[in-house]
Amino acid sequence: MSFSHRAFPEIRAIFLAQFHPDQGPIVIELIKRPARSIAPADSSKIDFNSIQTLVIPKLQLFDRLVTVNTGKYKVMCYPLCIKGDNYVRNAFIFNMCFAFDIDADTKCYGPVVKRVGCLLRELEITGKLLSNPEGTRPLLGMMRQLVNKLNEHGEYQIELDLKGISQPMASTGISIKLFPYYEAPKDIEPYHVPVKIIDFDIAKRKSAQTVYQAHVPSDIMWDLVLDKVTDYIDNINHVRRIARLTAIHEKTVILALKHLDYFGCIKLVDIFRFGNVYEGQHHLKDIFRNAWLQRECHRYVTRDGQTGSISIEQLIQLYSTIRNRKTVAEWIIENDIDVDRLDVRRFFMFGVLHKMLRRVHCYPVLSKLQDQRSPDDREAKLGTLDMLDGTHHLDEICILEDKDMDTMREFLDQQEGINYMYL
Repeated sequence: MSFSHRAFPEIRAIFLAQFHPDQGPIVIELIKRPARSIAPADSSKIDFNSIQTLVIPKLQLFDRLVTVNTGKYKVMCYPLCIKGDNYVRNAFIFNMCFAFDIDADTKCYGPVVKRVGCLLRELEITGKLLSNPEGTRPLLGMMRQLVNKLNEHGEYQIELDLKGISQPMASTGISIKLFPYYEAPKDIEPYHVPVKIIDFDIAKRKSAQTVYQAHVPSDIMWDLVLDKVTDYIDNINHVRRIARLTAIHEKTVILALKHLDYFGCIKLVDIFRFGNVYEGQHHLKDIFRNAWLQRECHRYVTRDGQTGSISIEQLIQLYSTIRNRKTVAEWIIENDIDVDRLDVRRFFMFGVLHKMLRRVHCYPVLSKLQDQRSPDDREAKLGTLDMLDGTHHLDEICILEDKDMDTMREFLDQQEGINYMYL
């Protein structure tokens, strides 16, 4: 099995487009996917005419990563323009384009496409590789190797023989490697609850095996902050509580959690309370037709692994009853839930983690400020009342003000002109 089938999308074709002074945008060279590829052959062609205004674009799109869909393909490119008096119209416009399947996730190819474009610009400026007809042979070889090596191995390292074409760059080395694309770390707030996705003990041992090879010491050393933080990730503690339990500054704890979230070791949910409100999402339908998801849910939400205490059909039925924005406590009473058989916290957490449920937050809004308060009383309560502008939900306010939900609710009920929005 090729490397691309394990991790990265396969390149279907590479083509070089140029702006011809007489003919306009044209395709100079085209290298298709190798015939030995295990993917099924596709007779459809890339319609260059439909995308030529983006492949050879206006000035504003030069030196920018461009992705355009056409037919069954997604084309990613990095258009470039080299200005000079030695060119017709005083400019040389070109673009090396990569074609993929229309549904391919091509984020990992962004740096590669840009790197190849910048390399070609340097080769043209230094040795006129693209504008010189004699540069066709090494250029075709490079394009062919790009398709073969990146599809098969996810990396490309080859020497370009430019003798007789460019003396300053007679022997040019190219090193390109594909890396997984990770989304930017999410903002983590003090009220977020980190949920373990992996076993941290196994992760520590595997990282130790990488360092110590076969010999793994009994006292495995890990990053000190991560080591302490992960000890208190129990799917219940929120960020601020973890900071207090570990005696580590909250910003440092957030940085550690961002690191874990970036690499998919944790996910973030809200604090679970029986006064929480949840509602179904579009992905709720997945639990009805995905057998693997049903088994995982059944294993995760039953008490102490007692899978015989409640059936999968009953779990599916219970998810379908989450509506009308009732609190968890009201839902338990209405459906006569046996909390000894069903872990309610895990039940709702599983739904949120798999995007089947969404937490509905309560936002208190102060519509009329109590100007009659004394100056001392106004200064003491200003922090809380300032957050009652409809942009802070109760979870956030409680954590930031270091109050439990009942105390905060009692305080808010004593104020005048407060309305609640559920979003």
